[in-house]
Amino acid sequence: MAQEIQTKKGPSILVIALGLICIILAASTIAAFTLNTSDTDKLDEKDKTIASLNTQIETLTKQVATLIVGNDNEDKTATINSLNAQLTTAGNNLAAANANIADLRNIVELKMTKELYNKTITQDAGKETHIFQGTIEYAGYLVIEAKSNSTSTKGTVSYNFKNAPFKFDIDFGDEKTAKTTIIPVLPAEINIVISNTNDKVTSEDEEKPATIYDNKAELIVTLIY
Repeated sequence: MAQEIQTKKGPSILVIALGLICIILAASTIAAFTLNTSDTDKLDEKDKTIASLNTQIETLTKQVATLIVGNDNEDKTATINSLNAQLTTAGNNLAAANANIADLRNIVELKMTKELYNKTITQDAGKETHIFQGTIEYAGYLVIEAKSNSTSTKGTVSYNFKNAPFKFDIDFGDEKTAKTTIIPVLPAEINIVISNTNDKVTSEDEEKPATIYDNKAELIVTLIY
């Protein structure tokens, strides 16, 4: 299927910024672009947490082993049970930390997906439908799959990143031909609008009803980040 990215003309700085987004998203250095300083700090913090938990587990394990092999008559059951409970807690914390850092690394490598919309819409002439409005936390791209019964079905993706506006106009192409469009996005509130650009044709004859060109479009919008 054809892939298309279209931008509305704007100040040259936005054009340059958009070009950089597309290049970075396609390049092997996407990890450096996707994570900001805060995200990198999160990874470092999780690595340190995992190292600390491993050390804690090793220490507790040695303490339990020492108590078990002790040759005095003191009842150490309560102490051993307490240490085993601490080991269980540390093990659970370690598993959670490993899962968390795995999620962060998947975000770095653009392996996470989230379906934002999956419906069929019908629109009268001149109407528009806001199919999604929400904030995304990480840079990535939108994959918009559409199949419309009319070439008058259009789409718009817009957002503001650090006071710089971005707008992408989508033409879904030939009638009844499925099309996939890829839109690069930055962390921001995203707005996706689908519109029917046909005009409502009226009749001078009151006995004849107005002709309304309606559109029917199957839409799937997936965020990859």
